[in-house]
Amino acid sequence: MNFRYLKSLRVLEGFTQEQIAQLLNISVQSYNKKENGKVPFTANELKTLADFFGVAMENFFKDNVVIKTTQQSTA
Repeated sequence: MNFRYLKSLRVLEGFTQEQIAQLLNISVQSYNKKENGKVPFTANELKTLADFFGVAMENFFKDNVVIKTTQQSTA
């Protein structure tokens, strides 16, 4: 699993580990272990994350996924 991708998504979207843990209905400690690769995510958790972030679930398993960000210009 590409844990850096997940962390990057979370950080770029402005969410804390606590907020994502609440989304998954798990403790912050459990989420931290999962995000750092110490404990695997369940299929249901990955589906929830993919839906929440609006990405394909398989992106969590690719090594070279690029995260596209939107830039707002001020005029």
